[in-house]
Amino acid sequence: MPGILRKFVWLIISSLIFFVFLAVILGFVYGVGILFFTPEGQVIVNIVPSGFLFYIFYYVGFIVFDIGWLLQAGSISIGLIFILCCIIYLISLVLLFFRPTTNFFSKLKTLIQQATLEPCEENGLLSILIFLGVNYIFIYISIIIVTFIGLPLGGPTTITLLFIIEGVLAAVLEEFWFRLVLIGPWLGIGYCYFLRKYSIPESYGKTFLAALINPDHARKLSGKYAGLYRFEIFLLIASAAYFGILHVIGMWEIGFLPVAIIGGVFLAYSYLKYGIKGSLFFHWTFNFIQTIAAVTIQEGIIIGFGILLIYPAWLILGVVGIVLGLIYTRK
Repeated sequence: MPGILRKFVWLIISSLIFFVFLAVILGFVYGVGILFFTPEGQVIVNIVPSGFLFYIFYYVGFIVFDIGWLLQAGSISIGLIFILCCIIYLISLVLLFFRPTTNFFSKLKTLIQQATLEPCEENGLLSILIFLGVNYIFIYISIIIVTFIGLPLGGPTTITLLFIIEGVLAAVLEEFWFRLVLIGPWLGIGYCYFLRKYSIPESYGKTFLAALINPDHARKLSGKYAGLYRFEIFLLIASAAYFGILHVIGMWEIGFLPVAIIGGVFLAYSYLKYGIKGSLFFHWTFNFIQTIAAVTIQEGIIIGFGILLIYPAWLILGVVGIVLGLIYTRK
């Protein structure tokens, strides 16, 4: 491909990434706006829940606490819970913007100059925006197949503003359970085993904590991360399968199982590659954009229809990510 044409193609790809980034930020502002600055939204955010079930074993409910009394005693409203989730999300966004080695805009510029997807790995935000696009491609394909077979998807028939808050709260709680509890500790034990086996002068506590927060950093501390590669793949697949099964046990039907498993795979990979900040940003963004888009369509909010443009951009970016990923894998 001629040099000028090559530069132009990568300029288009970089523009798509920037557009998706901008749409995510504006979508966040828009979603917060309809919750806190519309009459319907203010009714919801001012509610103080009388009952709030907290599952120690997520969805299954082996140990369940109703902390509604605590929310009532502290006058903790749904709006405050949402704000706390937003703070967690924004922290994840900022950390991904500047890590693991350089900031988002610098890597976007490098992407154009080097005309290669390799710089994406050096910035978590850039990578995860592409992951989201690839994730949508696989999810839409699975939905088409499931619909063709005739399996029911299930799910809510009516989307309310409350679903926006429930979606982001689910993202935070699910990342705590499916990643921090089901993957992180086991990786920490494995990495600490390598410290002992190969007499690597690193603290067990530091390595174990790193495995919880950022497994990729723990791999480097252990020095022998290649030995855990198969175990990481096992944890990724097992947690994704569990993630899918428990969604079907919840409000969804059997047809949703492959959709949830695909999402679980991408979330687990984001966690293994960029830590809990990566999977939190991925999950929060996916749930939030989905719910505010559904509310916008259902309620006919004209000002919000622009957010729907993120989907074709994401799909194109997903195709680009798959094609380039296959090209670089073969090299």
